[in-house]
Amino acid sequence: MALERKFIEDNIHRFEVVEFLHRELEKTGCGEVEVQRTPIGTRVVVWVQRPGLVIGRKGQAIRKLTAILKSKFGLDNPQIEVQELEVPELNPQVMARSIAAALERGTHFRKAGYTALHRIMDAGARGAEITISGKLTGERAKTVKFVDGYLKHCGEPAMQFVKVGYAIASPKPGVIGVKVKIMPPGTRLPDDVVYREEPEKREEAQQEAGPNEVPEGAESEGAQQAEQAAEAVSEKTEQGADAGEQVEVKRDGDSKDE
Repeated sequence: MALERKFIEDNIHRFEVVEFLHRELEKTGCGEVEVQRTPIGTRVVVWVQRPGLVIGRKGQAIRKLTAILKSKFGLDNPQIEVQELEVPELNPQVMARSIAAALERGTHFRKAGYTALHRIMDAGARGAEITISGKLTGERAKTVKFVDGYLKHCGEPAMQFVKVGYAIASPKPGVIGVKVKIMPPGTRLPDDVVYREEPEKREEAQQEAGPNEVPEGAESEGAQQAEQAAEAVSEKTEQGADAGEQVEVKRDGDSKDE
């Protein structure tokens, strides 16, 4: 039981570090945070939209953040690595925070949802789903979904290929939750079917030939096998005939010697 408890405590500690970094780096457009243990310390990888704000002037901001991680969370020799997000529209955490910020500014939830959905799909995503829940139009809370494209909702493909991001907006009527799911472009699912096209020459020959005609060069497998068998038999007969001639020659030579 002690081993299981240690795993749970480690995961809770890692989750606290990730939540702290998301709060601290919210203005930089933080998308993902990854915490890894290495033999020389703890490696923290942060994907943001504006890396310059994380590093700071002459590295002051990143040194301060490293000191906080070491003193507050007790990380062993933390090393922060900053990566820039190439396509922010394909990161669900960034898009969820963008929608939450729009809702806090007073933007209508439908406009915020459809705008973010169009941005995600224009970036090349295979599918996306945006869920906004809370007091949207009145005192009674409700949930609204915006869906486009193809998206997996259950099973191993959903856990492996679908990225999920969460954010919370705090307007005057009450708290509103935002959840974004994105299936990145180029995702190959187990149930995808690939059709193999026939060579162009064969298709042209089939089109030119009539319904009861056989196109040139399209012989059946049985005919090809029969030809191969006939060639093999002819080769064997020729070899046998050559062997018989050699034997007769030898016998004639023996009779002459005698």
